Amino acid sequence: MVELLFKSGKDLFDLLYPVSCLVCGDRLDDPCHLCSYCMEHAFVPTNEEGQESSKGMVLPEWITMQDALWEFDKGGFLQDILHYVKYGGLADLGIALGEQLGLKLLKNRFLDWNHETMLLPVPLHPSRQRKRGYNQSALIANGISLVTGMQTAPEGAMRRIANTRTQTGLNASARRKNLSGAFQLVNADPFRDCNIIIVDDVITTGATAFELAACVREYCRLIGVATIARA
Repeated sequence: MVELLFKSGKDLFDLLYPVSCLVCGDRLDDPCHLCSYCMEHAFVPTNEEGQESSKGMVLPEWITMQDALWEFDKGGFLQDILHYVKYGGLADLGIALGEQLGLKLLKNRFLDWNHETMLLPVPLHPSRQRKRGYNQSALIANGISLVTGMQTAPEGAMRRIANTRTQTGLNASARRKNLSGAFQLVNADPFRDCNIIIVDDVITTGATAFELAACVREYCRLIGVATIARA
């Protein structure tokens, strides 16, 4: 009886407040807010040739690979979607995007799938995480994990100790200065002799990922970077 009432209430809620695709507006049967067609075709792919990094991205010697799903579209649908994931509470969408990224990573020839690989979401400063209620990079990592089976680094092993200003509008030099000393490795044990993939929503100059990578480089074997968008 209780299950029947719950189902009836859910059906009524879905009728009154249907979930629609954020791009095309079609009604969806699941809560991820992006239809399968738009997930596949709405955005411009990046690094389709499967190179070690996206075009124009220069990697430091301790980073083996960098990959992303799509090119960032300033003022477009993808920017809106990432904003909703980051600030709008659309956790399911963050996980769904991570699953899509995970499918691409499975085809990445620069990753060593014969060795244990761990996902390291870029940590948020505690004050920002309390305000948002979650870390969007952790949601993306969760989706990657569901597809690839890779584990996520234990929460708290790496932390953000500087509540840095937003990187938006800063040039490459200013970004590096803004992130200098922002992260602290609390527990190195989970990273020893592992491959690490740093996970974030967007990569621009790479300042955030490279600063984070510098904290673990002496402990792990291979470091990669994976994001939803390349700006």
